[in-house]
Amino acid sequence: AMSAATRARQGGLTVVELAVVLAVAAILYSQAVPAFTSWIGNAQTRTSAESVLNGLQLARVEAMRRNRMVQFVVTDGATSSWLVGCSNIVDAGTPDVDDPGDCLGVIQARAALEVSAQPQLVIVPDGATTVTFDALGRIAANIDGSPTATSIDVANPGLAEKERRVLRLALGVGGSVRMCDPSLHAGDP
Repeated sequence: AMSAATRARQGGLTVVELAVVLAVAAILYSQAVPAFTSWIGNAQTRTSAESVLNGLQLARVEAMRRNRMVQFVVTDGATSSWLVGCSNIVDAGTPDVDDPGDCLGVIQARAALEVSAQPQLVIVPDGATTVTFDALGRIAANIDGSPTATSIDVANPGLAEKERRVLRLALGVGGSVRMCDPSLHAGDP
């Protein structure tokens, strides 16, 4: 038979052991939360940048498909809300479904909340919100005379400066759109 002292030792954790486990858990938690927060914030930046990139590519493809000028417009200058629509509305009535060139209004739109509300856009030049693609998929002058966006930076202002990742969407004159990290060296693939 076991003695009373042996049975007492097998009963469970002591207060000291429990305190040590809680202290170790608190240290691990305090290290993991900031890293996780940073990772989530930068993932939101990537998602927003990809949404804007997809919108720009959609506008280019639709311009070529419809043989019409199509615009990509940032609808809220600070967030990743956008729409793609025809810039030269044709026909006074409804579009002819048999003619993919006919286009009235919005082709597709995305609200920032559908993607991520946190990241913000900085568009160059200042005040630009629109990119117009011609029927050959090249960037054309905006019909309303507004400045054409040449680059769009996406970043999450909710993160500390040293943890924040910025992604840039660079627009080429030929209609190319590419996403890059401007903090990397020019020769870095």
